Amino acid sequence: MKKQLLILLCLPLLFSSCVNDSQHKTSKDSSSNAIISFSVTSKNPELTSSSGKDVSLNEMTTINVQSNDNILFNDFNFTLDNNVDGALNFYSDSGNLMCNTSTNISLMSMPPTGNGLTAYNKGDNIVITGTTLIKINSINFVISNIKYKKQ
Repeated sequence: MKKQLLILLCLPLLFSSCVNDSQHKTSKDSSSNAIISFSVTSKNPELTSSSGKDVSLNEMTTINVQSNDNILFNDFNFTLDNNVDGALNFYSDSGNLMCNTSTNISLMSMPPTGNGLTAYNKGDNIVITGTTLIKINSINFVISNIKYKKQ
């Protein structure tokens, strides 16, 4: 009888221990997928007035946006995990790089798939997958080199 009572008293402890361990693993998995940086490349307007395929690589400028950054680049602010009014606010969500837009933008995966640009409205949350072209008015930005937190 004492053994049965002891077993009944221990079952809730074992159950809660298993549940807590499972929740701990889930939160650890999601934080290990956190994005720590990405690159943004665009034409340097001070070096060239060319456009499209007439722009050479040495006329391009690349910045690296890291967590908590707020970087002004070609008249647009880029952030990562640092929400700033009027900026292109990027953040990590379940291993995806997301962008909350502060203006109307168009996106296209790179290299192009033939589907053309997809338009998004101010305030939309967009998943950025791989190398992506972002077009704002007449300015093009290429998002690339998405880096994840090491496990």
